[in-house]
Parts: sequence; structure tokens; C-alpha cells
Amino acid sequence: MKYQILLAAMLATVGARVAAENSPLADCARLVDDGARLACYDALAGRASRHPPAPDQTPPVAVPATMPASIAAADDEFVSPRKIDEQAYANKRFVIISHNRNYLLPLTYNSNINEEAWREQHPGTGMDQAEAKFQISFKAIIWQNILGQDMDLWGAYTQENWWQVYNTDASAPFREVDYEPELILSIPNDWHFMGVHNTRLDISFNHQSNGSSKPESRSWNRLIGSALFEHRNFSLEASAWYRVPERKKDDDNPDIDTYMGNGQLQGIWKWPEYSLGFTFRNNLSSDNKGAIQLDWTFPLSERFSGYIQYFNGYGESLIDYDESTNRIGIGVSLTDPF
Repeated sequence: MKYQILLAAMLATVGARVAAENSPLADCARLVDDGARLACYDALAGRASRHPPAPDQTPPVAVPATMPASIAAADDEFVSPRKIDEQAYANKRFVIISHNRNYLLPLTYNSNINEEAWREQHPGTGMDQAEAKFQISFKAIIWQNILGQDMDLWGAYTQENWWQVYNTDASAPFREVDYEPELILSIPNDWHFMGVHNTRLDISFNHQSNGSSKPESRSWNRLIGSALFEHRNFSLEASAWYRVPERKKDDDNPDIDTYMGNGQLQGIWKWPEYSLGFTFRNNLSSDNKGAIQLDWTFPLSERFSGYIQYFNGYGESLIDYDESTNRIGIGVSLTDPF
């Protein structure tokens, strides 16, 4: 049953090609002139062009005739401007595009620490329940409008870090670092049902590891199918994955599916100054070992948002994939996940 969900997601992604070929985003991307292309993207986003074409050099750019009604009806339905900005600046030098959330939590507290794994790496010292946690995540476009079609190939990298910064007895080491590179085939979509807008379909190859040697080594490879849905100020990404099999002698974590699940739901409500998000992961089995994460951002400065994160369940990190974690942290967020 769990693999049928992933197969359905992948088939839906392939089937969406016909619907996506005439996307207005693709029409904008095909424009050669930089000013004309950015004006087209700005028109889709419903705002004045920040780079208007010079009257004596570039003719005015009209919004493509195939513009979906959902984009025109900006007051009735939420359409994320982030996707349009990503398309507009994907090929600009010196521009880094965020992928997952980028954040820094200088202080977190975990009431259920994994002391066994700690003692294996740091014998003779204790592990602090308080530590710092932060994540960097970005992506870059590799191939835009593949073979002239409205789909793009991205390369992405995410690194999540757990730092025992207050543990001076152990010289404040990084307790765990998880590395996550991936390749993502992204297809804009324009499906509507019951007021919900499916704006994007993705298929990705994802590798995740902690870069450690045995016995602390943890890693796995996945094929992931995802779909992004939007309605007014709410966005929801539904994902299902298939773990790529490994040889038994090379598998450091054969039961990781039991704890990390076979898919997840990630949602976020956005208001002008606040956002409330959640991530729910489940293994779709009766012996559920899933997890839930709650995220709240609030005004802090013009550039940064205050950020509170709560996590409960399994798989917060690879070293703790089979250990239940109960953690809350406070800090700053630079970007939202989508």
C-alpha cells in the first residue's frame, strides 16, 4: 500500500506534462531580453515591473494569453510570488536561492537525549540537554526548460547541524551533522479542485548521510515524489518516497524506514508578519514510529524572523533515527520552506 502511494504520485507527475506545456512561466522564461523577461514575471506576480524595458529598445511586454485565471484573480486565491522570483533570478550570477528553511536556533532543549550514541563518540564525558541547532539549504538551476518543455532540473543541498556549544567539558563538539544533496525535476502545474490549486510537481533523487565512519555511520538514498498545493494563505506539500535498496553488508540502518516513514506532509499558513507550519511524517503501518514538527515565525527585524521550533518523535537526525526526541528551540529564521 505504501509504495502504491509513491507510484501514484510519480504517475501523476508524468501525466501533468501535457497540462504544464503552455504554462505562462515557460512563456516568460523563453524571452531572450532580460528586461522583457523580468517584466513578464512581474506581470504574472501582479506587481509593477522592477526592471521596465526602455521605450526605445524593447517593446512593451504583455502577460501571456494563456495566463491561468487563478493568477489573474490575485485577491481570490493565494499564488506564491516565490516561484515567480525563482524563475526570474535562477540564472543570475551571485544569487543563491533558498531550498528548505534556513534557520539558527542558538538554544534548544531536548528532554530525551540519546546518551548511548554520545558515549560511543565521547567516552568519559556527559551530553548536555541544551544545544544549538541550525540548517543551511540552497539550490541552483542546472537545466531550465528541458528540451523546450516547461520543466526544470535543480541541484539542491541541505545541511542540518546539532552543536553541543555549551558543553565545555567535551570541548563543545558538533554532535551530529547531516548532509543532504539532491537532484530535483520540477514541473509547474495548474490543476484546480474544490478551491485548491496544485502549482508544482517534483520528482527527486535524494541522498542523506551523516558522513561518519562505522559504527556511527548512517545513510540512505530515496526517490521522492512531491506535489505542492495552495489555497489563499495556506500551502501544503505532500511527499512519498521509495528507499533505494542497498546490499545488506553495506546497510548501516536497515530499519530506517520504520522510523523515518514512507512519506510526509508539510504545511504552512502565512500572514503578513507571522507564519505557522507543521511537518507530519508517518510509516503508514500499525506500528507507527512517525514524528511531528511545529514551526512558528514572528516579527523580529526587517531581514530576520523570530523562530520557535518544536519536534516530537523519531528521525530528527540520522544518528537518532531510532530514538524518540522531544525538543523545543528558539532562534531566527531567514527563509520559509516554500
